[in-house]
Amino acid sequence: MTTDKISELPDALLLHILSLIPTIDVVGTCVLSKRWRSLWKYVPRLDYDYRNDRRLSHQFVHRFLILHKSQQFVHGLLESMRLIVASDCEAFDIEIWIGYGVEHGLRELELDYFSEKENIRLPSNIYACKTLEVLKLKNCVRVDVPDSQVCFKSLKILNLQLVYFKDDDSVRKLFSSCPKLEELVVKRYMDDVINFTIEVPSLKSLSIHDCSDGDGRRGYVINTPLNHLSIKGLKDFEFSLENMPELREAKIIDIFDINTHKLLLPLASSVKRLSLSLSPLETRYADSIVFHQLVYLELSTSKTEWCNLLVILLSNSPNLKVLKLMRDESGKDNKERVPNPQFCRPIKVPPCLLLYLQRFEWERYNGIREEERQVA
Repeated sequence: MTTDKISELPDALLLHILSLIPTIDVVGTCVLSKRWRSLWKYVPRLDYDYRNDRRLSHQFVHRFLILHKSQQFVHGLLESMRLIVASDCEAFDIEIWIGYGVEHGLRELELDYFSEKENIRLPSNIYACKTLEVLKLKNCVRVDVPDSQVCFKSLKILNLQLVYFKDDDSVRKLFSSCPKLEELVVKRYMDDVINFTIEVPSLKSLSIHDCSDGDGRRGYVINTPLNHLSIKGLKDFEFSLENMPELREAKIIDIFDINTHKLLLPLASSVKRLSLSLSPLETRYADSIVFHQLVYLELSTSKTEWCNLLVILLSNSPNLKVLKLMRDESGKDNKERVPNPQFCRPIKVPPCLLLYLQRFEWERYNGIREEERQVA
């Protein structure tokens, strides 16, 4: 007779295993044996995704929370909630679910709500949640921060993707209420924020992806001692970077019509790893910027006059050790579509190539383009 060794494991280990799978599968374990009949009720995690089984209704979540007995569990917590829901789920119900989690020591919340009708508001008690460490909001979620009793005392990771911000002040109040925030991811499209200001002294990593077309009205002000910075898709915006003496890694991709001197100069004194997908047409003030600490450079060869930008960067990076050139997949050339030839301006061999460069990589080199052969 085969021994059921899994059922012999201690409750704490089984609950940890169950917390790693979707809640619908967790509940399904109740039919395995008497040992498993009530175990699922103690799992401190709710993972509901309407896309996995469209036969499920939001009543499933209601029943789960009613039967959930995590308050009797040794930690007394509902530690994690992952809710991926659509407009057929009432916003009021979602507020109840999240409110329940906040009252039971919620540490991680991921909410992805899609609706063509409305944006959902977060319950007011979440803005004073002292236990929340990770908050991820996506799509039709309205971030409307109240005027008082706002404090994410323990929040370390904040991910805001395509959510709706009420105004400039709402953004400022949200970030100022996160004294321990270390990682921030922002993806924006359409909202009512003109000046997006980020002033978080504890912040170490920041990623911004702006999908809007840009109309000259938007602006970003970043005043925080970051270690890692990623910026993508900015078009015709005012941009200000301040207070970055500890920046070590930066990635700047697909920005247009921005004074990039303001963007690159604050990085020059400290950045060690730099990834760029830009054209000299977009970095027209880069000639005078010297990257004293730069040891790793990654540059896209898909942009216009990329080779001239390479010349500038090599000349202004005296301690460079690693150089990587790569062509974007979306800009992949073939024999039927060869771009107009570009030519690098003649220069002396940069000192970094003679003295310090240790590794050179070139991804997707094909030698079709004239400027590629010149650089090679």
